Amino acid sequence: MNPEQRQVYKDKLEAVLLEIEDYLSKSEDAAEAVSPDKSLGRLSRMEAMQDQQLVLEFRRRQKRRKAEVFNAISRLEQDQYGQCIFCGSQIAEERLDAFPEVQTCMKCA
Repeated sequence: MNPEQRQVYKDKLEAVLLEIEDYLSKSEDAAEAVSPDKSLGRLSRMEAMQDQQLVLEFRRRQKRRKAEVFNAISRLEQDQYGQCIFCGSQIAEERLDAFPEVQTCMKCA
């Protein structure tokens, strides 16, 4: 991978990281527990609790993706970015463009 391509992917990874950080900071309030003293009806409270669980799950996924982005940045700095972690073959550029943090080729995925 040439230096220009490395910079393009580094910029993409940093953009994904900013997007994740933005979501995590904006969703903190929605992830808080639904207090039982809220003046909601029984069904409304259940819906609020379900919404809270959905937010918590998406936050967990975003935190995992954040770790994958940091891992990809580390691989980029070690000149291992774009190589499948299992078979060592090159990951297709289309796959890296869609998911810059991906670690595996299509065959190993």
